[in-house]
Amino acid sequence: MVKWGCLSTGSIVNDFVLALKKTEGAELQAVASRTQASADAFAAKHGFAKAYEGYEALVADPAVEIVYVATPHTFHCDNILMCLEAGKHVLSEKPMVVNAEQAERCIAKAKEKGLFLMEGMWTRFFPTARAVKKAVADGVIGKVVSMTASLGFKAEPDFNERLFKPELAGGALFDVGIYPALWISMILGPPDKVTAQATMTDLGVDSQTFATFEYKSGAMAHLQAGFTGCLANEIVIVGETGQIQVSRPVQAPDTYSITTRQGSEPDPMLIRAKVETVVTPLDPPHIGIAPGYNFVGSQGFVYEAAAVQEALGKGLKEHPDVPLSETLAMAKVFDEIRAQIGLVYPWDKAAAPAKRQRK
Repeated sequence: MVKWGCLSTGSIVNDFVLALKKTEGAELQAVASRTQASADAFAAKHGFAKAYEGYEALVADPAVEIVYVATPHTFHCDNILMCLEAGKHVLSEKPMVVNAEQAERCIAKAKEKGLFLMEGMWTRFFPTARAVKKAVADGVIGKVVSMTASLGFKAEPDFNERLFKPELAGGALFDVGIYPALWISMILGPPDKVTAQATMTDLGVDSQTFATFEYKSGAMAHLQAGFTGCLANEIVIVGETGQIQVSRPVQAPDTYSITTRQGSEPDPMLIRAKVETVVTPLDPPHIGIAPGYNFVGSQGFVYEAAAVQEALGKGLKEHPDVPLSETLAMAKVFDEIRAQIGLVYPWDKAAAPAKRQRK
């Protein structure tokens, strides 16, 4: 059994814990909140053995083996370092950190302590994502030449206020852009060059960001993220002899289609191509939010939880599907995007004047 501890009792922790309950070999050891009452209520609801007021008390629990860090990402770095210093393995919600300097510190500490650390790119572990990655690697659509990846929605007036607050690392890039980015990086790797533009709010966070990734191979990818309106919310991977399309919701995918050229005759627009659609339903299947959960597709957390436990069982210090080298590389990419769009947070050192885009 793997004994889990959870930092925070927020909405996403509720969803992750519901999935943990369905994950073979997972044991709910402890949960911590800022107040004892909140910790007690969450522990009673889900069946944790222990409930603590304050995160320091949880990491001091000798029975806890791995900690799921799900505080606002502004605090991830400090929370991760605290857990690692206490000798706990860590699975951190994404984004794991808010800049490359923090990534370097967390990775260095994990290596110093010989502990497992992973950024919670849960989408990577869905059967759909793994099947798409394998199809590309097997050359089913030929050499990849381009990708488009989008995730965006209309943030209604009563939507999560954190998205709009610079002091909580708000903005579209970190909250939704992380998903298109994880798809692009999974297929093409971190880019050799990135160019970005954004629309900024009066408070100084990005309400939508579009970025182009360029690669020495000649491939290009386009990232779209925002909360000003509902985007296409799809992944399209274009190869020389076909394409793969992942349907919404791309953060929790259960459907993809592969279009492949047939025979040796020229078919430049794939008019005579074969199209195969594959569906791998979640349990329970979604459209929308499953009963008891707060977010679309959260029942798919079981794939991530199982993968982390498998890695721990093998004695791994990082997961091959979400390597720490990629986490660091993409943190640097996000630093570059932020510099280009003028997304400056209060804690940035020697922050340059923001380059504001049109509102």
